[in-house]
Amino acid sequence: MTAVAPVRRVVIAGAGQGGVHTAASLRRLGYDGDLTLVSAEPSLPYQRPPLSKTFLRDPDPAHIEFHDPAHYASLGIELVLGDPVSIVDRPAREIALGSGRVVPYDHLVLATGAHPRRITGLQCLRNVFHLHDRDSSVALGAQLREARSMLLVGGGFVGLEIASAAVDLGCAVTVVEQLPSILAHAVPPQVADFLYRRHRARGVRFHLQRSVSAFAVRGDRLDSVTTDDGTQIAADVVVVGIGSVPSTALAAQAGLPVDGGIVVDDRLRTEDPHVSAIGDGIRFPLDGAPVRLTSVQHAMDSARHAATQILGGDGAYRPVPWFWTDQAGVKVQMAGMPSAPHDRTEISTGPSGTFAVRHYQGDRFVGGATVGMPREHVAMRRDLAAVPAVP
Repeated sequence: MTAVAPVRRVVIAGAGQGGVHTAASLRRLGYDGDLTLVSAEPSLPYQRPPLSKTFLRDPDPAHIEFHDPAHYASLGIELVLGDPVSIVDRPAREIALGSGRVVPYDHLVLATGAHPRRITGLQCLRNVFHLHDRDSSVALGAQLREARSMLLVGGGFVGLEIASAAVDLGCAVTVVEQLPSILAHAVPPQVADFLYRRHRARGVRFHLQRSVSAFAVRGDRLDSVTTDDGTQIAADVVVVGIGSVPSTALAAQAGLPVDGGIVVDDRLRTEDPHVSAIGDGIRFPLDGAPVRLTSVQHAMDSARHAATQILGGDGAYRPVPWFWTDQAGVKVQMAGMPSAPHDRTEISTGPSGTFAVRHYQGDRFVGGATVGMPREHVAMRRDLAAVPAVP
């Protein structure tokens, strides 16, 4: 593959799933120039999905780290740990690290991801967690193993995965969710109701259509919360799971457009031809509308596409969005955009309570979800890939 312009120095800001996969994809595609992978964290790059699941129970770094240091060295990847990119100087085409070191680039990839949405005033409390990184997962797991009760604020994927782990560890779990349903707008209502009943059967208590109106703090701990109907809920551990925010500070510092994410075109290019962006932190056009996806698969797909573009490839980035969650003892897999409009739903059942939900807009299949039916999930992804793009 021939590069459009000489690219001999690539810097990747962010060493999560997308950053690591971009580096590996560049080498796999034959790129043999300088390659620097920069992580703000001091630990080796690692997977994030297990942080809310198995890693809570067994915090062995070997279970989540992508590779050992020798792997990066064997690929000629300079791995910079614990020294984040602090400044992007686009006219000079160089970045400055927190340590002051300056690294030039021909092409920069922003793989900055996203961070949890936080409740102001709770960040410094010892028993309150906004799960994001390995350290917070280790600390949360340690407290859950000693706790008798956990409160979850928010009924989204990550929070409910943590709730499942907490139940397994012997905690009584209470969930406060301001919407009428858990996982609203994320899965079909049939799936949301199924998971709600599964969690309740495992002892989880829910306060739906309720929000937290007051916090009672004692020392460095959150003692209890009060909901808007006056209910007081005490807990040993509190987890805030109210969504994520794209990490756009570095792009904004560089003077690149930011609007609900780092703005890129359908080739994952920013307005600067020497800067691409990938993963959970970007907003890109898909089927005629700007979207932001937050999933491991999107991080990997966008990483591969960006690597191809850097080396002179062409073609629009048009992924088939798909997601999964393990909670309440079952695996749920989704395909397509959860918000895709539809006017018809088909439900099919399998053995032992498994089922699938398919959504259609007219005759056009737009997505769906499966519970315990992996083959049907693969079929959904295949069918979505065959659907022509919306102009």
